[in-house]
Amino acid sequence: MNSYRDQRADFTRELVAGLDGTEPAVLARRTGLREETVRALLDGEGELPSWEIVSACLNAAGAGGAATAAMRDRWTAAEQAMWDERGDDLRAAFERNRNGKPAKTVETHRAAVPWRRLTSRHPVTFEPWSVPAFADGRLLPDPASAGDIREFYVLLARLKDWAGPPRQSEIERRSWGTLPDATISAMLQKDRWRTTSDRERVRVGYFAAACGLPEQEVARWVEAYERLRHIAPPDDLARARAEASDLRRRLADAEAEAADLRGRLAAARPRGRRLLAAALAVPVFAAGLGTGAVIGGEENSSVCFRGTLRLVGSTAFERTADALARGYERLCGDATVEVRSTGSNEGIRALTPGNASTTIAMHDGHLKPDSDEIKARGFRGTPVALVAFAVVVHKDTNLTGLTVRELRSVYAQDPGVPTTWNRFKGGADVPVRMVSRTEGSGTRTIFEEQVLAKPEPELSSRDCRRKDELRVSARIIRCERSSQAQVLDTVNRVPGAIGYAELHVATNTRQYPNVRILTLDGRRADRSPTEPRYPFVAPEIFYSYGLPPNNTPASAFFTFLTTDRARKLLHQAGSHPCQSPDTLTTTPCQTT
Repeated sequence: MNSYRDQRADFTRELVAGLDGTEPAVLARRTGLREETVRALLDGEGELPSWEIVSACLNAAGAGGAATAAMRDRWTAAEQAMWDERGDDLRAAFERNRNGKPAKTVETHRAAVPWRRLTSRHPVTFEPWSVPAFADGRLLPDPASAGDIREFYVLLARLKDWAGPPRQSEIERRSWGTLPDATISAMLQKDRWRTTSDRERVRVGYFAAACGLPEQEVARWVEAYERLRHIAPPDDLARARAEASDLRRRLADAEAEAADLRGRLAAARPRGRRLLAAALAVPVFAAGLGTGAVIGGEENSSVCFRGTLRLVGSTAFERTADALARGYERLCGDATVEVRSTGSNEGIRALTPGNASTTIAMHDGHLKPDSDEIKARGFRGTPVALVAFAVVVHKDTNLTGLTVRELRSVYAQDPGVPTTWNRFKGGADVPVRMVSRTEGSGTRTIFEEQVLAKPEPELSSRDCRRKDELRVSARIIRCERSSQAQVLDTVNRVPGAIGYAELHVATNTRQYPNVRILTLDGRRADRSPTEPRYPFVAPEIFYSYGLPPNNTPASAFFTFLTTDRARKLLHQAGSHPCQSPDTLTTTPCQTT
């Protein structure tokens, strides 16, 4: 009785006995699993379940340590029998696809051999999953309980905890390389909810499977993501306003009670009445909690507001946005402008109907006219300034410039393209190491669309110095960083590195002494709108959720951007304004 089917049947019989008659509905309630999942487990339907599922049910049924250990041995024997019968096909598929992406192989073979991890691609090596120390009484989070996309990602992190938690490198191996360590880190970041896509939906499925969930449970997570991906969380300011409204209501109730008390004490002690009136006058501060009131003298009345405005998004425009914000605050003393550099796409995701009057998204380049944000949600974009980006390398490459054609060859994914810099005239014999921005970066999008005319190669490295173990077959070393400061710092430290960042920041030789800015097609990096133009330039666009209401922080700030004072601030920051003195948008800033 050594075949997989026999071992599977034997395991199921002993598992049912070990659960000691605990009803499926009870197990489902105690574990968080669907009742259908538990019934399939008890009936022996489908393939061998993961040890994560089995151990959760044993714990919920009160099985002791000895019984659980014996069941683990039975499970291991059944999983080994599965591998003995099916593992050769999986190994051969990876051998045939040595240099390709693993997604297709995963889709073909995952259901047949689900509980093996890929530990090496040269030679192709699979091993059993490592077994974390599970917590007692663990409850599988329910993705259906999430009310918005931010709550969904909180539950996704709890799913990882439920599964052990396994290390990120372990999840990468369990996913057979479809989820690089850096991607897992990005998925678990607190602001990941701002970046949604069809590709992310697929990743959610891989992640759930790597946590040990069967197909029907994985489907729940994918369906929840699809349902919530366009449901942004409540805006923090909107929540604060709701709390302020509740506070005003409670203060009004307190004042009503005080008025009644004042009436009853009117004929009593005058001194006590005066003290009470003074004390009850304090709560009227709540009337000042609203934002967006236009203030100031006649000169500033159309551009100043009282309250707080958030500029959220592009890291490339952070320095210039900060200059605009500080200049505005000097003009309008009761205004606060917060600049939060989270990435262009994250800025776009931050816009909601609830914060339309207090939040502006900073985005590198125009959104596509047929994008959901423009067509369905009514976002409005205002070009602010031209931004030039620099292609930068570590100085030990010995390069001072490349043609755009040569640069594209470096980022090409075809066999035989340059992997060392000595393939170019004057280049040193050091490996090419690409340091790129993560998904959601507007700078990366502009680089891919305007310079490369294609996507960057696949991720292959965490440390930017060598290929990861599972990606030794990748053509090139390529890592990702979440901000331009991290890109520049890495290029400054890693020999042979190439990356890209906003021009003015890249010229900081004191902070980045080993960084060299390349010319492209013989042109120096420049944001000038004159022809012939440097190819890596784009307008910075400020987006709002629809037209901001009058007399609000957003509308006042947009008015300010059309003034001579704003244009002067942009020039002082080294940016070319998009708005001419007659408030017309200059040609280089217009959408194509």
